Amino acid sequence: MAHRKLFRHPAGTAAAGAAAVATTLALTLGTASGRSSGIDWNAVGRAIGQPLTVEAQDVHTAEWLRTDLHVVNAGVTENPGMELNAEASFHPAGDGRTLMIGEVTLTSSEVNTVADRLQQGGVEVTALHKHLQDENPRLWWLHYWALGDPTQIAHTVHNALAATGIPLSQKPGAERPIALGVAGLDRIIGTKGDNENGVLQYHIPVQQSVSDTRAHITLPYLMEASTLLMFQPLGGGRAAVNGDFTMTADQVNPVIRALRSHGLTVIEVHNHLLYEQPRLFYLHFWKTGDATTLAHDLRAGLDQIHAPGG
Repeated sequence: MAHRKLFRHPAGTAAAGAAAVATTLALTLGTASGRSSGIDWNAVGRAIGQPLTVEAQDVHTAEWLRTDLHVVNAGVTENPGMELNAEASFHPAGDGRTLMIGEVTLTSSEVNTVADRLQQGGVEVTALHKHLQDENPRLWWLHYWALGDPTQIAHTVHNALAATGIPLSQKPGAERPIALGVAGLDRIIGTKGDNENGVLQYHIPVQQSVSDTRAHITLPYLMEASTLLMFQPLGGGRAAVNGDFTMTADQVNPVIRALRSHGLTVIEVHNHLLYEQPRLFYLHFWKTGDATTLAHDLRAGLDQIHAPGG
């Protein structure tokens, strides 16, 4: 699940510290807790191949876009910001350990090598499935999980991703503008969106507290505990939407009915995790059209999971 960038400064820099001071008290305390856990986040960043980004609720992330691929889905050339990426998110789990949750977009020829390298380093595969319905080349999304020494986990993730065509040395580029009426879409969705390589992304936390039963911690919302809605501008106020609704079992069919009644294609319903409580299900979808209309279509699904706003 692609991430909201709260701080865009590498962990451990003076700029990151200044940004943290400017956040809310709760977030500042959470970040301080990460530092006091004895974890050297700079060392973790070196092991994974890039400085980690500090995000909400003491989450530390690395992300790479699949700029090496030219992907067309249902006639739309996909912006890599539409979750064509690799990512790893770390959160302190006590005693110097971290919980790591991540995913990577893979071609068919990359899947088994990446899965083997992850498992050889003690990182568990938790899911393998599709997020798109008609993409070329054919792609798979591999989800993974680990609990333990963060530097060792980071080395394993980097080693696995090195078996792909992902340019691991990529640097953040200039922020691309979002050619949509963002303020109006924010009002409909009920929260502020974020710019991911020119794609408008929304993260809407689930309303329930979600626990990882092996790590014995509450999952931060950016670690698979939020709905992700993505708008890729297509010109003339039009967009393609993709992403996933994160739901408990009783919400799955109400969301499907709401989305189908508004003409969205339901691609897959599946799990991303193994150890969460309550069990979560992820519904991936697709539609193109007028961006404002699409936002209302998605709002109908958000209403079924009791998301605020709208």
